[in-house]
Amino acid sequence: MSLVDYSQTAEDHQTLLVLVRHTGSSLAPQSFNNAWDHIRRVSSVHVPGQKRDVYVRYKRGYPIENNEWGDFQAHRKVLGLISIGKCSSHEEFEKLFESYKGVKKEYSSTIYNSRLLVFGMNKDGSPLEEEPAQEKLDNGEEVKDGGEKHGDNRNDSKIVGSGLTDQMNENMKSVADKSKQGKAAASTTAEVVKSGQQHPTATKRSHSNSLTKESTGAEVVFYPDLEHAEDLEERLKEFVTSLFFVLEGKRLDRSFERTERLQLLCAPHEKKVYVGIDTDSKSVKKKCMGRLRKHLGDLCLQAGMPGEAILHYQTGLDVLRNLNDFLWMAGCYEGLSAASVILKYPRSQAATLKRNLSFNVVKGSAINIHTKSSTYVNGLDVPDRTGTGVLHPDDIIDKYEEAIKHYSKFKNAAMIEMEASFKACRVLIMQRKYLQASDFLQNVVYINLTSSEEDKINRYSTLASLYSQIGFQRKASFFKRVAAMQCVTHGTSTGWHQCYYLLLQALGGYNLSFDIKEFIKDHANGWPVLQFRVLHELVYSARRMGNPQLAVRHMTFLLHTMYQHLTEEERRETITTLEGLTARCEGTCHSLALENGMILPPVALTRLPSVKFFKVVAPAPHLQPVKINCDTTSKHEIFIYTPLFLGEEKSSDSPELDFQWVEGDTCEVQIQVLNPLKDELKIQYIGLLTDGVEMEQFPANPTLPPESGPIHVKLLGQPKAAGQLRILGYCTHVLGVRSNCKLKDLRQLGHTHFEVDVVPSLPQVTLESSLPKSVSFTSVGNSANVVSSASALLYAGQSLECMTTLHNISDITVEKLDVALTQKIDNDFCSRMFTWCKDNIKSQLPLQPANQLCFSLCIYGFSDFLSPDLLSPDFSSPCRSTKSTRSRSDSLDSKVIEALLTVKYSGGKGLQAGYCRHCSLALMVDVLPSLYITRWDVLPAKSVDHCYLVFDLVNVSSHEMIINYDTDKKIIIEPQQSRRLPVEIRRQELPVEEKPEVYQFVSYRFLCEPTNKCSQLLASLVDIRWSIPSTKVCGKVGIEYLKWTKEHLKQIQVATVNWEVRLNGQLYLPPDIPAFQIGDLVNLDVMFRRSRDVLDWTSSKLSVMITQDAPATSSVCDISDSVSCLGLLTSYYRQIPEDGFHHTCAFIFHVSGLFTIDCRFSLLDADHVVHTTFRCLPVAQVLVSN
Repeated sequence: MSLVDYSQTAEDHQTLLVLVRHTGSSLAPQSFNNAWDHIRRVSSVHVPGQKRDVYVRYKRGYPIENNEWGDFQAHRKVLGLISIGKCSSHEEFEKLFESYKGVKKEYSSTIYNSRLLVFGMNKDGSPLEEEPAQEKLDNGEEVKDGGEKHGDNRNDSKIVGSGLTDQMNENMKSVADKSKQGKAAASTTAEVVKSGQQHPTATKRSHSNSLTKESTGAEVVFYPDLEHAEDLEERLKEFVTSLFFVLEGKRLDRSFERTERLQLLCAPHEKKVYVGIDTDSKSVKKKCMGRLRKHLGDLCLQAGMPGEAILHYQTGLDVLRNLNDFLWMAGCYEGLSAASVILKYPRSQAATLKRNLSFNVVKGSAINIHTKSSTYVNGLDVPDRTGTGVLHPDDIIDKYEEAIKHYSKFKNAAMIEMEASFKACRVLIMQRKYLQASDFLQNVVYINLTSSEEDKINRYSTLASLYSQIGFQRKASFFKRVAAMQCVTHGTSTGWHQCYYLLLQALGGYNLSFDIKEFIKDHANGWPVLQFRVLHELVYSARRMGNPQLAVRHMTFLLHTMYQHLTEEERRETITTLEGLTARCEGTCHSLALENGMILPPVALTRLPSVKFFKVVAPAPHLQPVKINCDTTSKHEIFIYTPLFLGEEKSSDSPELDFQWVEGDTCEVQIQVLNPLKDELKIQYIGLLTDGVEMEQFPANPTLPPESGPIHVKLLGQPKAAGQLRILGYCTHVLGVRSNCKLKDLRQLGHTHFEVDVVPSLPQVTLESSLPKSVSFTSVGNSANVVSSASALLYAGQSLECMTTLHNISDITVEKLDVALTQKIDNDFCSRMFTWCKDNIKSQLPLQPANQLCFSLCIYGFSDFLSPDLLSPDFSSPCRSTKSTRSRSDSLDSKVIEALLTVKYSGGKGLQAGYCRHCSLALMVDVLPSLYITRWDVLPAKSVDHCYLVFDLVNVSSHEMIINYDTDKKIIIEPQQSRRLPVEIRRQELPVEEKPEVYQFVSYRFLCEPTNKCSQLLASLVDIRWSIPSTKVCGKVGIEYLKWTKEHLKQIQVATVNWEVRLNGQLYLPPDIPAFQIGDLVNLDVMFRRSRDVLDWTSSKLSVMITQDAPATSSVCDISDSVSCLGLLTSYYRQIPEDGFHHTCAFIFHVSGLFTIDCRFSLLDADHVVHTTFRCLPVAQVLVSN
């Protein structure tokens, strides 16, 4: 059966066909392939002495049936044979030569010359083991490695053929006697071979040892291996040159053949038709002449003369047209087009092995590099190039159409028609006329040619390749797919392996790409139905070829890319198939390399499950690392503007995170996943995909219900070192497939990756209190660090002590620990309300792992004890012991004091890097009012050096209260009752205020500092404590926030002078007023002395003034007739003794009433003008009655 050569081109009409056969069974296929590659390099040879190049086409196999078409088209005839085999002994060589002779006999009718390349023996034909270790030449030099010598080469001719044994010669002679060859071919070949053997170059090359069989036209060449075949290319050129000379001789013979001796050339199927026909008829002779002209055109093309070939084709066409010899007319049309293509589109010179020009080359050698070659690589002589008859490019295609039209008339010429269509298509591709080329390819489809399944595969593959070259990618993929399906039909030996790789090549035309980024788009990309079917075929072929990993990869790709185009039933079937495949071979997340070098990238199942939200979660506020002594305020900042770009901008795809992770801590990433399936989706594994710092994963394995909404999943991990951690995405294990889902492939998330800084490890502690936890608390400072809470209920003035415990729950020692308090009110207020011992904390450091640190926290119910409705106390009015008229509902509600007890701690590597952690205890203290001070005053005591601080207290609690004061005194105040409390103190030397304060009418609530130093002094002298027996609580009343007037302070202040007034020998002590009768003699004794040496006393006077109060008019009346004075009312002194002085006088009252005795002491200057006056306070008063 004739086979179509699907690789033929128009240029092949000028080539010489050489068959290269693998002979024997000793030569490995890989060695034969290496020899084949070396032989194919010699694709063109320049003929010595001619301006022509000869082109060679090599074939590994060629059917005898195709060789029979050599008379119709000369380039289909096998002209040369090269057999390649291997042997290691003479016996093996005999068998090898017999096989070679059998192959040669098959093509003996067309072969001009042949060669047998034998590997495994020395170049002289001797076995390798019989090679002498060392040979001596006449000049004493050594010869090694099959005759190569070290030294002069003048004796090379002595070793040519020296290695052939007598037995070898006899065997070769017997083979030569049995061979038969035509005289013309034999004589010509023998002559060429002889000339080649007798060439001077051959006598100089030590590696030219071969046995020539001149009677058969064959030459045997021996090589140890391919590496030592240095002259293989030169021998191939000699071989091709010999073919050319034989061909040229035949061309010349046929050109001058007489008309009466012409033979009718026939196609294989015509030989039976012309049996018994009259060859002497005129029409037959013309047919012989026309076909001969066509045959001469073929020979001219092979001989490198396309110009002369055109003339022969045109002449033959003119003769055959009148005879309606359509088959040979088609051959003329095709040959005419081929010759025109050769001239119009010269092909580039095939690359061959370069010869080193430093070697000596003898003139006249068959392999001599010509110094003047043909101008055109197609072998056209210079005069032929300018000749006429070359067809226009459009005419070339027309001639091909005519040829194909005539070929189609002959069923037996279907092979020729198909090859002509391919040739025309390739010519049109060179002309870039792709639409016309598609017409010729379409004609190939319609040609009815009986062929084998392998031949059909080649046909469809060639169609696909040509359709791809003209840009018809969909048709190319269609025929690739048809060829793939043809591979697995019954009786085909190629099988599923070739089917799979053909399907891979067909994916492009269906807009299928294994690069997910290129395939998945927002719009439709091809035909989903076809794509689904092709991918299913790819999965099936991969499974049948025994590669389940490929089947899993393609099924995963199908499910991921075609998911939105599948029905629910198709999705369910696809998932079931994928689970069945992964049960035997788990899907990996690595690239797969195919045998053809193609790399299949991994496919991530980002749709199952679908992730809609991805967030890197900051550590809990109390676990976040904080830079120690981080000063955010910059001093002396300098702003410099420049339009230059001095650095890379931060990519918006990677958001800036305002937090850091800590080495060794469990970190979290939150995602929202959805299950789009109507069946339950089990996720065996889902974890983070990271880069940079090593991270230990704590994966999750949730099960998603059918068509679930967003479900939150926490992905946990633990960094194992400090540095920068890049979160690239997440990895899953779903349906037996492991997937690395990267954020850059999930456009809906908006980020390509996250970068998190990991700081060195830090300790971790818990903070607890012995107080009960509070239900809620408002924000005070940085309340995010709160890890625990505590609440307390206190009355104003009450103190409470609680135990605070820190437990080190990490493996790192706490080396540094600071405790601070934060409150909305002033920090001084906090320091008064909350106190602890810092030395106690320091003594317990360092805090080892699993140990505890305890310290006491003292809480004081701080209050100013001032009545809320107190705005301006009436300092001038005397204090009255009156009960408060306010109800309980009118009292002020309790005050809520909130504060944060913040603990800053660090240790280990984190401390060395300058990081710490903050945790806080939220404190909520309810301060209930206990007592209110509604009024206060200062009164003199019985002793001159003492005075009374008088307070009006109101019990605003709902319990009975006991007040303790002056060490052993106490009173009981009922709820909402007001009582006056006098506290006797010694008069004090009051401190001097830097800035005297002027009393203002303002509220006293929420004062942070005591009013002044005097208030602090008085608070230290007064100790008023209260207790509530029913609740067993107690406290202390503070008066440091009371404001005292100047009059109050004068009475509290130790006086500059001391007065002592006696009436009838009785000491006057206010507020008692002595009573007398009209006419009684009242003796007045005034004692005056200095208490402090603060004045420079000079002259002075003491005066006594008596006045009578008039209540009706509130004025002082004239008392000259109401009282009589015995003695002096005014006394002057120039010098007063240190112990003071004594002044006496007497009074007789004549009328009744209230009389005031005002005593004053005045200091006089030199002019007797009053400088300073001291008044006796309080003034003495007497009541006179009838």
